[in-house]
Parts: sequence; structure tokens; C-alpha cells
Amino acid sequence: MKSAEEDLRERTLGKITGIWGKLTYLAGRRSADGRYQHWGFQRAHGTESAQDAFLRVHHSLIGTILQTRLRSLREELAQSSSAAGTSPSSYVSMLRAGLYGLLPAGCPKATELHLISILKTLAILESHSQPGSRSSSRPLQLGRSLPPPADV
Repeated sequence: MKSAEEDLRERTLGKITGIWGKLTYLAGRRSADGRYQHWGFQRAHGTESAQDAFLRVHHSLIGTILQTRLRSLREELAQSSSAAGTSPSSYVSMLRAGLYGLLPAGCPKATELHLISILKTLAILESHSQPGSRSSSRPLQLGRSLPPPADV
């Protein structure tokens, strides 16, 4: 028999598209009191074993996100948003709106701030790539100074 953590990673999260989809799923399993709710998983592995597995996997997934290159996270955003039937821009907005639910219990402030910066950067990149946006006609050049506003 598989451990609760292996079962969660392989059988449950293995069916979910993209790292952001997996994170959204884990965050959605948490109730207001911070405990993860999944009756079938709890029945199969026991309540405490299920809680421990969800918490460990949630922390591990956050760690993976924080160590992943932005280009890959943006590709993952496209996959997760497509699976959810929405645009990457809408999906990252949804992630930003539910930021504190995305973090597992006990995350350090630095982890929170790092995730905030990743989501903000993805939102900016997506806003610049949308058709019809003022800047979509020219590529976003990171590391260069922006010109002053026209009204100055």
C-alpha cells in the first residue's frame, strides 16, 4: 500500500493539470479552520495521516514554485488556465485574489513575499501580452528604464 503522501502526489495531484492547478486544488481542500477536507482520502489513510500528507505536499509544492524559473511558471499558467477554461490573465488574477489561501499553514513571511512577487510579475507579463493592450505591440523589455509619462 502506498503512503498517504505518495497516494496524494500520484493518484490525486497526478490527474490535475499544471503546478498552479495543483496549488489551487490543495488550497481548495482547506477549510476555514486550516484543516484539509477530503473524506475519501481521510477514510483510506486516517484523518491525521491525511492532514500530514496534505500539509507536507502543500509545503513541497510551494517550495517547487519558488524554485522554478519564471518562464516555466508562465508556461504552467497557460496549461492550468486552459484546463480551467479561462485566460492566463484571469487565472493569475484569481490566484492573486486568493493569495493567502494558497499558502499552507506555517509559511514564513519570506515565502509569502516571494509568492506575491511571482504572481505580480506573471500578472504584469500577461497584461502586456493581451491583444489590444497598449504594450502588446512591442515586447516587454526587462531591465531597461521606462520612458517618462507623456504628460510630464
